[in-house]
Parts: sequence; C-alpha cells; structure tokens
Amino acid sequence: MDNHELLKKYRSTSLAFIQAAGEIKPSSFNLAKEGEWSAAFVIHHLADAELQFGVRYANTLAEDNPQIIPFDEEKFPTALQYHNRSVEASLNALTSLHAMNYEILKNATDANWKRISAHPERGELTLADLVTLAINHTEGHITQLKNSVI
Repeated sequence: MDNHELLKKYRSTSLAFIQAAGEIKPSSFNLAKEGEWSAAFVIHHLADAELQFGVRYANTLAEDNPQIIPFDEEKFPTALQYHNRSVEASLNALTSLHAMNYEILKNATDANWKRISAHPERGELTLADLVTLAINHTEGHITQLKNSVI
C-alpha cells in the first residue's frame, strides 16, 4: 500500500470507529459482557491510543531515531480512571486528535514516511509502520466496540 492509500485507510478506519461509537445508545455505554470491556472503556482506550500514536508520529518526524515508550492497555483503565471519564469527552478528544494527526501525516513527504523510530519490543519502525499499526489497532477495536453492546 502506498503512503496515499495508507493515509486514506487511516482516515476511513478512524472515522468508522467514531461513527460506530456514535450509534451506541448512551444507556448502553457502561454495559459489559462478562470479562469484556464496556463500549465506554473501548472509546476511552481509543482516545488514549490516538494520543499515544500522535506522540509517536510527531517524534518520528521531528527526532532522529526516537525511542518509543510502549503503553500497557491493561493498566490504563484503572490508572486513567475510565469508570469516571466522560464518553462524550473521549469521543470529542478522539475526533480532534485524529483530525490533528491526519493533518500532520498528510503533509509528510515520501522521505518522512521512511523515517525510523525504535520500539523496545518490535525493533525499528518507519512512520508507515506506525500508521499501519494504528490502523490495525483501530480495526480490532471497531469489532470489539460492536461486540460490546449487549
């Protein structure tokens, strides 16, 4: 997939998640199947992930071989108090962060897409690799979000 197609996929996947989240009735946000995250937790997680990925994109574009700090998605719900957070605020943040990240990425040159960052578990990743990881991450959570509604 070339960079233009990758960016288009990044945009459409995030918009699909935001649309799916918007179709959930507020009364269902905090309902969860046994052992699963509620729709609210999935939405908070995607907002947090968009922030994390945005930092990775910015560092990859601005720094030489920056080190990526991984985040543990199992720790975030408790540490960031998902149970006390507003779904509306997380959806607004996700929408805004995605729009900003998209603007940054659409201005990246072909050389920028090849810039490298270092992940402690995955090794060297290009900007294109990071965007691909974000797309795959969001796609998985679209399914999780749709399955979370009881």
